[in-house]
Amino acid sequence: MSTSEQKSNSEAEFDFAPFGFMNESSANSRTNIDIVKFLFSIWKPLIFGGCLGGLAGIGVYLLLGPVYSANTQVLVSKKASVPINDREANRFGNRGDHIELIKSDLIIEPAFKKHGLNDVPELATAYDPFKNIREGLSVSRSAGQESSFDNILDIAFDHPDKKIAATVVQSIVDSYREYLYETRDENSKQLYETLLEQQNNIMEQIASQEKEYREFRADAPVFLKASPIVSANGTALPPQSRYEVELASIEETQNENQIKQAGIEAKLAELERLRQQGDSRESLEFWVTYSLSTGTGDGKSNAAGGASALSGPPVKAGLDQQFLTTRLLEQRLLHSLGEEHSAVRNVRRQIDTILDAYAQQGLTAPSYKRSSVNSALERNSEGMDLVSVYEQTLKSQLAELVVISKSLNLMRADAEKKAKDAEMYQVEDQRLKDNISLQKTQLTQIFDQIATYDVSKEQEGFRMKQIAQVRIERSLKRVIKIVGAFGFMGIGLVFVLSYFREWLDTRIKTIDELCSLSATPLLGTIPNFISTPDSDRLAQASGLSPSLVFYHRPSSREAEAFRTIRTTLFHGLDEKEQVLQISSAEPGDGKSTAIGNIAIAMAQAGKRVLLIDCDLRRPTLHHLFGLPQEIGFTDILLNEIEWKNAIRSSTVEDLSIITAGLCPENPAEILSVHDLSKLFNEMRSEYDFILIDSPPVLAVSDPAILSSHVDGISIVARLMKNNRRSITRTIETLQVHGVRLHGILANGFDTQNAGSDSGYGYESYGSYFNEDTTAKHPSKIGKQPTLTE
Repeated sequence: MSTSEQKSNSEAEFDFAPFGFMNESSANSRTNIDIVKFLFSIWKPLIFGGCLGGLAGIGVYLLLGPVYSANTQVLVSKKASVPINDREANRFGNRGDHIELIKSDLIIEPAFKKHGLNDVPELATAYDPFKNIREGLSVSRSAGQESSFDNILDIAFDHPDKKIAATVVQSIVDSYREYLYETRDENSKQLYETLLEQQNNIMEQIASQEKEYREFRADAPVFLKASPIVSANGTALPPQSRYEVELASIEETQNENQIKQAGIEAKLAELERLRQQGDSRESLEFWVTYSLSTGTGDGKSNAAGGASALSGPPVKAGLDQQFLTTRLLEQRLLHSLGEEHSAVRNVRRQIDTILDAYAQQGLTAPSYKRSSVNSALERNSEGMDLVSVYEQTLKSQLAELVVISKSLNLMRADAEKKAKDAEMYQVEDQRLKDNISLQKTQLTQIFDQIATYDVSKEQEGFRMKQIAQVRIERSLKRVIKIVGAFGFMGIGLVFVLSYFREWLDTRIKTIDELCSLSATPLLGTIPNFISTPDSDRLAQASGLSPSLVFYHRPSSREAEAFRTIRTTLFHGLDEKEQVLQISSAEPGDGKSTAIGNIAIAMAQAGKRVLLIDCDLRRPTLHHLFGLPQEIGFTDILLNEIEWKNAIRSSTVEDLSIITAGLCPENPAEILSVHDLSKLFNEMRSEYDFILIDSPPVLAVSDPAILSSHVDGISIVARLMKNNRRSITRTIETLQVHGVRLHGILANGFDTQNAGSDSGYGYESYGSYFNEDTTAKHPSKIGKQPTLTE
């Protein structure tokens, strides 16, 4: 066996889909089952199954006996408490949680040990007594909400024994009451111990942090805060430390020193410029004298900020300027007046006074040596005049300022380091103070909680009061559960059986199923029809079978269905297609009845029709039309008679019939050896349509032999009889022989249950049909008007 054949067989054996999803390529498979429609189709069996299951449930309930329900009510009230930071809710929980708590082992176990349930043998000897109590116990809130002051809880227990049910309920109530009191005392004690523990921990932390702060202060340097500074608008500014003040003073001194350096450098540059441009000695001496007197050398504000020519501390700078001025005056007087002149002597006395001022101020005096006329003349000749002295003085002062600038840089770096260290010490100092303050605040809160504990501990939690006695009544839950369960089981059983019956039933039930099997078009649908006494009586009078409804009831919906098929054939066939074969998949599909009604419909449309019964095994047409079977198609094939002599007329105008004749023993061989094509060609010239009634395709090979000599074949499929595989195999067989398949006729269509959504609902147009067979006697019906089709 090939792999494809094995796969096909496997699909046929295991073709199952619970809700209608299946492999449609399988010939045995059902189409998708619409669950909704399926349920509506079996609603009566479902109701019957539910009722039967309910009755079985009632019987089981009577067999098992009743169950009694003991119930009571308890009032659970929240005490008027003094809340301490919402701790109460955390310790006692919500009453909604207590509903589940009552059904837990925390309440059930004390009910056994302390409240008498151990004295009930039926409960105490159970495999899992706690589970038995929990399964039968129910707790619900009948009044109140979580935010309400009072809640009413219903506690019930079901058991076949009344006394046991009442004992369990009362024991659970007592155990729950005991739990509330024990929980309150236990939680209060735990809270008090927790508060004391927190108090001791915080006090230890405060002592440790204070010790750490003292050690820090012992190692930290002393930082003196300056007095607060008030701004111009009256805002108090934060005070500065002495290190910050010192740093600011050094920065100010550095700025002044840089300004002085810039002034001296500017004068030296100006003096050098005057020399390079070749000014005379008198001009240079005038510039020097002017610089000494005004602090500038060019008659304009100095670029360095107008600093004086001699820089340094204020006292020394003044002495230096006076000393230089008197020296320059001494040199000029010596040059013009001589050493013994009174003016020279006065100048020298001024120089001595300036030198004494240096000593009094503790300053180093510049070197001084009295000059003579000759020495002055010598210096003049060598260029050692006022200009040179002034230049040397400026350079010495500039060198001194450079040294001072380096010292200031070192001082500033040291001041910055001290200021940063002071700031870090202050930050650490503040952090330690804040930690100690925070711990002391928490300690104060603990003290307050302990102080209010004695007042609040008796007002926390819940109080419980039993407000109803334990009442016993017969429980309806067991009845509902048992009867309901058996009812649903009955419904489920009916559904499962019906579903599998529907699934295993591979018969074609709808038009859509039939159309899905092949791309072959649907030529029409033939409704179900049942003979009535009137139709049988008229059929006896006419000699035709009651199943020829087109003749007996031309205004019925069945006749209209055949008219639709006739119209479809007229418009779907070519002009040269005259020989039409009609067959079916299996016997009993109604092909002979269908071809008989189609032949009458064509004949009454003005067409010359020859109806040939080629079913040489189980001929039927002679019964339908009330004709003798002898002398028919078999005799033509055996060349015992000409085909024209075998034609029999019927009561329907333009309709001729050739019956099958006597059934031969070997019909397939007879059909094979005769030249049927020639025979049918001769008939074409005499008739508009030649309709061939052949045996079922799957039963014998006769239809396949005939199909090669006709213009096309149509298959009659009977709904609710043919299965999918038979129709599929029929179509495949005809395709193998290369036969043109005109279409499929759906026979046995149920117009009552089709529904409007099927697209074939004849009931929607019932007013157009006349089912009264006595309105017109069919014998009086003549030739119908020719239809242009």
